Amino acid sequence: MSAGERSEPRAGGAEPVRLVRLDRRTPEAALLRGTVLRHRLPPGQRGHVRLPVSTLPAADADPARTPFAVVGGPAPVTDAAGARAACAGFGVLDRAVHARDLVPDPARAVLLRAFYVTTAWQGRGVGRAACSPPLLDGLAAEVAPDAAELVLCVNEANRAAARVYARAGFAPTGRRFVDEAGEPQLVMVRPLERG
Repeated sequence: MSAGERSEPRAGGAEPVRLVRLDRRTPEAALLRGTVLRHRLPPGQRGHVRLPVSTLPAADADPARTPFAVVGGPAPVTDAAGARAACAGFGVLDRAVHARDLVPDPARAVLLRAFYVTTAWQGRGVGRAACSPPLLDGLAAEVAPDAAELVLCVNEANRAAARVYARAGFAPTGRRFVDEAGEPQLVMVRPLERG
């Protein structure tokens, strides 16, 4: 496993889930970048998350943001077909948490944004594994060494995602955030575990 990559076995001893940084210039990152840019989500999920076609360029332009792919399987992908088969999702970690209405100490938080798991990988524990310690925590500690907590906003109507985040250890803060589209978002947070 190379630097910038985190792996965790899935429940039941199934194949591992890996987080692969997409800001690195590796052959695998290039294949996964091409794959996430082609991802599509079903109509019911589109209103809850923006796709990498808009969020990946924004992350590339902002040094505080680190895009990553969620990958199923223990071995690096080596071709486009393998990337399409193994790429289970996408997310961005953002070190620049500016909004005090999200967390009391933004300088000590890292924000999980634009996270999703593709339809083909949903219901298999991939989202929970990707958002749980030590997997997400290892990547967060790498990109935000001073962070003490992870924070995210989930659309209040997206109850399935909120359940996944809760199973990964995130707890509602009681705070609400209204996004640019006027949709109410529930703020969830959990301490960052150091390995």
